[in-house]
Order: sequence, then C-alpha cells, then structure tokens
Amino acid sequence: MDALPEPPPAYEQVVTQKLVECRLSVQGLAVSYEDYLQSYEVVIGRSANVTPEMFPCIREAAAADIVTFQDQELTSQYQAFLTEIYRPKMIADAEAELARRGLLAGFPRRSAFAIDILFAEALEDHCGVTKGEAIRPFGDALAFQPPPEMARDFKTFSERYSCLFIAIILVSGRGELDISFVGNEAFAVPE
Repeated sequence: MDALPEPPPAYEQVVTQKLVECRLSVQGLAVSYEDYLQSYEVVIGRSANVTPEMFPCIREAAAADIVTFQDQELTSQYQAFLTEIYRPKMIADAEAELARRGLLAGFPRRSAFAIDILFAEALEDHCGVTKGEAIRPFGDALAFQPPPEMARDFKTFSERYSCLFIAIILVSGRGELDISFVGNEAFAVPE
C-alpha cells in the first residue's frame, strides 16, 4: 500500500519561507489570517533584522498580504517605498479619469498659487464643489472634511465628491499637495 503524499505546506509557512529567503530572521516573523482585515497579515518584528534594501523582496514575498512592521520608522520607510512604486500608475489613472470627464484641461497646478489653501480651493472649484466646502484646515494641515450631513447618503456623497477624490489623488501623486482625510470619529457626538 502506498503512503499518502505529503500535504502541501500551509500558506503561512510558504510566505515565511519566502521572507527568510529575503534574508529576514525567522524569529521576527509572524504570518496569520486576520478576520478583521479580511486578509493575511505579515508582522515583521525588530528581531527580523530588516533593512530598506530588503523591501523589494518583502513586497514580492508578501504579494497582496498586509505587511506590518513593529518598528514605526520601518513602517514609514516601507510606505514611502510602496508609494514610489505605485505613483506612476496612480497619476496616470487619475489623469485618465479626469480626461474622461473633460476635466484634465485647465486642471490647477500648485505653482500657480501663493498658498496651499488657495490651491485646495481651486481644486474644489475645478470639480464643481463650493470653495472651502470639503477641504479645510485641520491643525497645521489640510484635510478632506465635507459637511457631516453629506455622508448620510452615499450616492449623493459619491456624485458630489468623486472628482475631488480623483483630484486629491493626482496632486498627492504629483507631490503638489498633501491632503489628509478625517474619519467618522471627528463627527462623533461626545459621550
């Protein structure tokens, strides 16, 4: 009687092995499926001995999984690495969508405005949104923060602000302006 074939290694083991092949120390690695993320998460601890030179290999090994570093500086560096990889496609996609809508011609450029808020207002105006309605000062930064009542109807919200989202993606990709997003917690009623 023949023996049953060896079962294939678990997904977690495959990803871990790929990361070890990237020269990460296995002691600093944890790969698991997380329900709240609806994805596998690769947690890379300090003892994995990661350097930024390993990022391309980590990205390939982790594929579509979420990569989390316990070291905040490495997290920032990895996010910057990913941003640079995806930046050309992000810009091209945003430009294509604005062109499809007939809004790429005459699109505002940051260099034409003295201060960030004037540029932000020009983006709103270009997309048919009242100046100051959705992009507002938030501390020392600018944030996308439309009136709370606009969030009650997703279809209306989407129709009203879809162009502005695309504009924000484009100017962020070009490095012209960073605009943060304020989540629902900013609108929560204090207990």
